[in-house]
Amino acid sequence: MKFGGTCLGTEDALRRVSRVVKSEKEKKVVTVSAASGVTGSLKEFVASPRQEKEIDDLLLRLKLRHVDLLPKRNGDARKEALEMIEKKITKLDRLLYGVTYTEELTPRTYDLILSAGERLSAVVVAARLSHAGMDSVPMETDALGLVTNNEHFNAVAILGECEKNLGPTLKGAVDKGLIPVVTGFFGVTKNGHVSTFGRSGTDYTASVIAHSVKSGPVEIWKEVDGFMSADPRMVKKAFVIDRLSYEEAAELAYFGAQVLHPRAVQPARLRGINVVIKNLYDAKSPGTIIGNSRATRKDVIKSVSSVPKVATLKVYDTGAGYKSGFLSDITTCLAKEGVNLFSATTSQTCAAVIIDDEDIYAANRAVKSLMGGIGESYEIETGKALVCTVGEGLGSTKGVAARVFKAVASKNVNVELISAGASTVAYHFTVGQKDLKSTVVEIHKEFFGYA
Repeated sequence: MKFGGTCLGTEDALRRVSRVVKSEKEKKVVTVSAASGVTGSLKEFVASPRQEKEIDDLLLRLKLRHVDLLPKRNGDARKEALEMIEKKITKLDRLLYGVTYTEELTPRTYDLILSAGERLSAVVVAARLSHAGMDSVPMETDALGLVTNNEHFNAVAILGECEKNLGPTLKGAVDKGLIPVVTGFFGVTKNGHVSTFGRSGTDYTASVIAHSVKSGPVEIWKEVDGFMSADPRMVKKAFVIDRLSYEEAAELAYFGAQVLHPRAVQPARLRGINVVIKNLYDAKSPGTIIGNSRATRKDVIKSVSSVPKVATLKVYDTGAGYKSGFLSDITTCLAKEGVNLFSATTSQTCAAVIIDDEDIYAANRAVKSLMGGIGESYEIETGKALVCTVGEGLGSTKGVAARVFKAVASKNVNVELISAGASTVAYHFTVGQKDLKSTVVEIHKEFFGYA
């Protein structure tokens, strides 16, 4: 059972978490994010040089916030939690002062600092559950041995190592009648350094735990009912999707649907474990079930997702299509700068990749170094949006693409870079940012009859 940051930030939300956990009669492991806003405040804080007083003020705010979320009545659960919070704040204090004095922030230290939010919330939630009559204990994934590769900020779990380390410990705790409350969002490299999974990384943690203990389902508790047929901010009549295949959910998560971490389905999929999106504020709602389902709609498409701000990077070179390693050199130089690619296509004279707007400067710096060797020239086109249509059987059903682009053309929208065929359940294309809403609305209207 995974609980996101918005499920942990208030007294009301934490009461709901306790009720939901208590109502589940099966053996369970709870995984938690940082309380809403905590990780963001840490990121913002370390982004620029700080004075000592600013460190003290931040630590006091964090301490008071988490103390305020503890059970109000004095008792063993509150007393133990207060001691643990004090120790974690002290450790964070030393880290932040160290960064301030040395004026150096390495990826290892950055990830270690960002892990503080989950460590604090695990203490709070375990105390709340214990106070509600459930024997609960906070556990940290680096101590448990959730081993990852060495990729900071976007780490990947080494599942074999995780199963060997996490499985026996968590099963042992559960068999004793305990409810482990495990930190989400981060793991530990083989060298013993904390590594984080990126935004919504606790979803991924929960899936890794399920894989490690060979048990499910994985319940992802959020403040929404599940995956939607489109962004409800664009399409007023968008509806909750009751079932998705692993592939459909992964594509939607990757291309803009911020309901789930893009990699969260993979560990569960390897075990055939369902992932269920649930709403903390409507616990009886069935949500979205993600699993081996191959169910298709009559009109195939299940959802239209989007990424509102992307850019297209084009690298030109005469005969690029015949040059061995042309695309590889481009993607490698971008990867070294931490630039993620949504998509890549090539022609005889050009390689084009779609990147996030936030990565424009890093991409420009990376590709500029290739000019005169790998490329003759390049350009970055901004003001783009990415639209992705998803549905099982999409790649093998005739006429679906024609209907999509006919709907888009009816609004005089120019479709630019198109990618199809890489996935059997999705294809995507770029449009101008100003045309994004009308594009999504028209596709939804074409396939669902309303918007």
